[in-house]
Amino acid sequence: MSERLGYMLLAVVWMCWGLSYPATAIALGSMDVWTSRVLVMPISGAALLLVVVLQGGSLRIPRIYWRDMAILAVANMSIFQICMTSGVALMSPGRTAVIIYTMPIWATFFAVFLLGERVKWPHVAGLCLGVSGLALLMSQDLSNLTNAPLGAALTLCASISFAFGTVWMKRRTWHVDLTAFGGWQILVGWLPIGVIWLFVSPEHAFARVDTPGWLAIAYLAFCANALAYFAWFRVVTIFPATVSGIGTLVVPCIGVLSSALVVGEMLGWRDFAALGLICSALALVVLVPAYRNHRTAAKARRAA
Repeated sequence: MSERLGYMLLAVVWMCWGLSYPATAIALGSMDVWTSRVLVMPISGAALLLVVVLQGGSLRIPRIYWRDMAILAVANMSIFQICMTSGVALMSPGRTAVIIYTMPIWATFFAVFLLGERVKWPHVAGLCLGVSGLALLMSQDLSNLTNAPLGAALTLCASISFAFGTVWMKRRTWHVDLTAFGGWQILVGWLPIGVIWLFVSPEHAFARVDTPGWLAIAYLAFCANALAYFAWFRVVTIFPATVSGIGTLVVPCIGVLSSALVVGEMLGWRDFAALGLICSALALVVLVPAYRNHRTAAKARRAA
């Protein structure tokens, strides 16, 4: 797949995941953390597998991939989804999005030690700018984080787990249908969540869900999970882990802005300054390499 397609898919990921934070807050207005994930994950996993069937593809995952798929399912789905949702429940959705996307720090760390990737200067500069933007966003809400240490810790755990899963997927070449791979990964990750839900969720959990809650669940299932993971797994195969990780820094921008519009979070000068830093990071990590590749290809065509 081409880099141009990769950038298009990355934009899909930005929108789907950015808007998922206020959607999660709406869903949690009428259900608990575990019930929300029990509803969202099987719907989204089944939706991805249905796409494969309708396209005439194979749902089979060869046995040699089962171990790695199980590791990814636990990291990307079980741990990440529950910890991220708990962060929204214990803190605000915008602040949760900010902490989640310290992920590039951990992704860069894991990529160096697990993949042996070389970190080039645009990656370092982009990472510094992005982390500065995230720190600026967090600085206005430290009192809330202090009052919700469990929420902050769980959100950070989600970030590290997400980063680990992103890099672990890059450790091998996947000769499988990526849509089927995503669907099975969601469903496998859902299994331990479903078992725990049977013991921790209150009775009549579904009966208490109101109309906004069901609409939020529909968005989370079909857009924030099915469509976003459909795009994300392809992004990870196209770009190095450092690029795909840092490239997602735009998601908290959308998360903060959409949370302000949908659930009424207040925005200040720190938010807008941080957005400028994060956009600068994206320009270094995504646009500069793309421009260089375009110029290199153009020179090669002229030489030919």
